[in-house]
Amino acid sequence: MNILAQFRDAPDFAGAGQFEVHLRRLWSVVELLASKDERLAQWYLTGDTEFEARLHPVFEAPGVPSSAISAVLSIRYEGARKNRPKVMGFWNGHNSSTDGAQLKLSIDTGVMPSEVEVDLPEQAEPTQRLGDYAAMEDGVSVIARLYNPAYVSVAPRAYFGKQVFDDKPGVGWMLYLPKVITVQQVPEARALIPVLEAGEKQIGTIIVSITDGVFSADNPEHVKVANHIEIRLVAQDLLPAYADI
Repeated sequence: MNILAQFRDAPDFAGAGQFEVHLRRLWSVVELLASKDERLAQWYLTGDTEFEARLHPVFEAPGVPSSAISAVLSIRYEGARKNRPKVMGFWNGHNSSTDGAQLKLSIDTGVMPSEVEVDLPEQAEPTQRLGDYAAMEDGVSVIARLYNPAYVSVAPRAYFGKQVFDDKPGVGWMLYLPKVITVQQVPEARALIPVLEAGEKQIGTIIVSITDGVFSADNPEHVKVANHIEIRLVAQDLLPAYADI
């Protein structure tokens, strides 16, 4: 299952190459993942070998980026142009196809949006690494509050080729949009979950296509529901184009 958010930070959030600022914010995502699956509690900066990766843990204490990763990233991007994209890949330290996971953070992306992405291997039906749709919704809500993204999508990678529009995010299992969306607007949705900020103001909505199991790109009914939601969103100009993010 792939979780992807595209966002743009305020100009004063962090200067170019201020990795620790971004990593401290990322800790809340890691903390949420770890609460759902202990295999997602420890992360390492990806390297050419497993030995090299394990030398560079992302965090040395809760919310505290390790001195090792800060040093490596500073050296890696030393002298880089201010607007040069910086892409950091992280690995959870497990090698098997069912236990491994990837985490990616892209910052200083210039005219392109920044990204945070969690890539979890497919599990045997009907299980899913983070739990049911309600557990997955917890993760989407955390990312939405932290990053104020243009969207957060949750879908198997196999669904990307089955979504209706190539130039817009797909709905897949669920899609967060920073809008208040009602049942009247999207009657095909199985659930519409409001995302609230600290002051209880609604900042967006998670649109869920399947609630009685884990979304599968191999299930025609699942794909059909997600596709219908995408069409409904576009008809009302509610689904952003990648070019406009």
